[in-house]
Amino acid sequence: MCALLCSTDVIAAISIVSYDEQPKLYSLLFGEGVVNDAVSIILFNSVLKFQKETKLSAKTLLVICSDFLMLSVKSLSLGVIFGLTVTILLKHARVLTRDATSECILLFCTGYMCYVTAETLK
Repeated sequence: MCALLCSTDVIAAISIVSYDEQPKLYSLLFGEGVVNDAVSIILFNSVLKFQKETKLSAKTLLVICSDFLMLSVKSLSLGVIFGLTVTILLKHARVLTRDATSECILLFCTGYMCYVTAETLK
């Protein structure tokens, strides 16, 4: 629910700002929205483990915080690894950059592979 509310909040702000007039502000708002969505999804996955517990303690809060930090670090590391891999691939394999279609397909597939890998390792 929080991820839905965060995304609509950013959509409302982005709809007011024009990319052509203020590209930096538009990029900052978009980036902030992406970070909000990622944080809410990671926090949701961290708290989901404790849905059946009726009694929460201070130890539970520490476990949620540590799980949140570990998921954040793992997600960021995996994204950087896949991002650097596709960057190096596009830099050295010029046959992939001859037309925009193959380049876009490669970027989409790499992003999807990163997502599937993250969900599998979760």
